[in-house]
Amino acid sequence: MVQPLFASNPYSSPFLLAAYRLTNKFKAVDVLHRWLWIFEKSRESNVRIVAYSTDCDARYLLSMRLATGFFAKYNNIAICDRVDALEINLPQEWKAWFFMPIRQIFFCFQDPVHLCTKLRNRMLSDTSFLLIGKEEVSIEVLMELIENKSKIAHDLVKTDINLNDRQNFTSCLNLSDDDVLVTLEDIEGSQATRIYLRLLRNIALAYVEHNTSTIDHIYHSWFGVFCDVHGKLGYM
Repeated sequence: MVQPLFASNPYSSPFLLAAYRLTNKFKAVDVLHRWLWIFEKSRESNVRIVAYSTDCDARYLLSMRLATGFFAKYNNIAICDRVDALEINLPQEWKAWFFMPIRQIFFCFQDPVHLCTKLRNRMLSDTSFLLIGKEEVSIEVLMELIENKSKIAHDLVKTDINLNDRQNFTSCLNLSDDDVLVTLEDIEGSQATRIYLRLLRNIALAYVEHNTSTIDHIYHSWFGVFCDVHGKLGYM
């Protein structure tokens, strides 16, 4: 299937290429072997896979590291030495902090929608206790917002904080909207929750929003990193 890109609509719609079912009894190397098999079979049909995107499962993350050589190496397969590997043309001054090999057969990244819903679900979970500094990230302040503030001010509904729909990405956007953050300022004990929602918003801007500029992509992605460090985000 070929989908041309036009200047008036540069984003092609996704389509299902393949579907398969497997048990949960697999290892990271099994994932890597499957990716390589799909890559090679696609090449036989003149299709070049550029990247794989997955969720946050630890086995998939390790597969990403093995595939890209990011502080990990799979001894039996010299992936980066293949003749069909892509070569990244890095400026010389970048090489001191760019830790992946410059030759890559394909790239890997986490599914950003899944990453956002993971953050939302952790915040709404009854079993997690999130601290930023000495203040708790709390669903109670969101409930107080919905019950005591006009919907015109924040546009939230109770389904936005309902954990039953764990893949509700629209809820992620609603919760992290600027109007919500501004309205929360009037609710006592909401600072940690606002910081957490700001983190969620920055991840969406960095990895999901099509209209984010390149420099803003970098800013919002690094904001998430430094929010964890300087905000002292803790999990219990």
